[in-house]
Amino acid sequence: MTLLNLLPDSNLILPITVLILGIGLWLYKLAYFTDIPKLANIPEISGAIPFYGHLKVLGDDHASAFEDFGTKNVAPIVQAKLGNRRIVVLNSFEVAQEWIVKNASATIDRPLFYTFHGVISQSQGGTVGTAPWSESTKRRRTAVGTVMTRPAIQKAAPMIDLETSSLVQDMLSAASGVDHDERLEVDPRIFFQRLALNVVLMMCYGFRIADIDDPLLHNILNVAHSVSTFRSTNMNPQDYVPFLRYLPANERSKIAIKDRERRDIWLEELLQKVQTAIDNGEEVSCLSEGLLKDKSSEKLTKEEIKSINVSLVSGGFETVSTTAAAGLGFLSSPEGQDTQKRAYEAIMEVYSSDEEAWEKCISEETVPYVVALVREMLRYYAAIQLLPPRQTMKSFNWRGNMIPKGLSVYMNAQAINHERWLESEGFAPPLPYHYSFGAGSRMCPAVSISNRLLYATFVRLLVQFKITASPSEPPNTHYIEYNREKEGATAMMKPYKILLQQRMNEEKLMKNLAETTAATRK
Repeated sequence: MTLLNLLPDSNLILPITVLILGIGLWLYKLAYFTDIPKLANIPEISGAIPFYGHLKVLGDDHASAFEDFGTKNVAPIVQAKLGNRRIVVLNSFEVAQEWIVKNASATIDRPLFYTFHGVISQSQGGTVGTAPWSESTKRRRTAVGTVMTRPAIQKAAPMIDLETSSLVQDMLSAASGVDHDERLEVDPRIFFQRLALNVVLMMCYGFRIADIDDPLLHNILNVAHSVSTFRSTNMNPQDYVPFLRYLPANERSKIAIKDRERRDIWLEELLQKVQTAIDNGEEVSCLSEGLLKDKSSEKLTKEEIKSINVSLVSGGFETVSTTAAAGLGFLSSPEGQDTQKRAYEAIMEVYSSDEEAWEKCISEETVPYVVALVREMLRYYAAIQLLPPRQTMKSFNWRGNMIPKGLSVYMNAQAINHERWLESEGFAPPLPYHYSFGAGSRMCPAVSISNRLLYATFVRLLVQFKITASPSEPPNTHYIEYNREKEGATAMMKPYKILLQQRMNEEKLMKNLAETTAATRK
């Protein structure tokens, strides 16, 4: 057989050539092009590589990488290529206000991601906070808003009373040795996680977890945290590099399926308990009950109800628990002792006694110093450093530049929250005070109840205890280094321990706890 025999028929040369050129062009586009062309007059990070863009050069901590680039290059806004997706990252308070608040209608949408929306959300539906803007999203946000209004929060006072009382009581029990006067070091993180999760479970299903050793508590916390990692920009390259989705070694997709199946079990069980109670004529008094019994024309579908519940249970408690753990860590540290002392004195200036402070903090926020302290904790320790991205729903003009429709926009809360405080003394910025809950039309609807819960938690902790850091296992109080999982979407406070010294005597505390128990049973 000669070489000529191996050549294709002359009639096939042109089609084969076209096919090869087509494949080559397709690969070239995958390697170098993005969904949105490069934007003019916005700086771009250097070091992009074919197919991956800037994913690898950004390292494990994307929020800090964007913050560092902004600081070194005086860039309040930066663009980057995450695989074949072009993104813009807002690093400053001023630019975030211009994009997210002033252009709220243009930045109301959300982008879709292969893993979170296509794999994780198959059974329970996408979360309200990460769903693209639609009539269904609007209805679900409205439903969530009904339990986030000020009157609704006032009705939730018994729930806040119960959970903050349990927090104080169980932390005290964990810190007590065999000898009643002995005080042991305690890691407070699990108590904050249970408190925040229980508030969400009570709101959604009228159900709470009493024991911090309950396997269900740890199952929910573990799955919820694992699911949150699928919102991370640096743990899911398959979201940005399409061919990775089809490789047999794609462990992230396997984990996503496993997490979805584990989560489905307890989500279905909790919702079924509410449905069974309704069928039996029993009152549950929770969001799910109201939605399932709704007979109006605006009634939500079963899938939309599931979406609301999974939104709150899977992520609704993360900001509160992380902020509380980080904030208490600071207050316990040597540099936080003066702040702790001033906060306690401010509480006692407003209230005539520690019992009055304990009672009223669940239904009012009247100590300005503690209100400011909670805001500062939320600002300084951004629980979600890169907030869930927005997507431009329409084009708009920003400083003479036309911003196109369909662009992914990230708010770097870590950078925004710190950059803005470089302003001169007396600077009074417009709302929001910080970007830990986002801003604009898709701002987290749980702002008010989160603030009330944090306020009540710290009033009760400070009224009950003087808190100091463990000499051997003190907290890390740096706003970046406190996080033990920088590659994830949600910060997780590094382990630490504290010592608790009682301010309120045992008799007063027991009286307060007994009153909480009695009120809860009414």
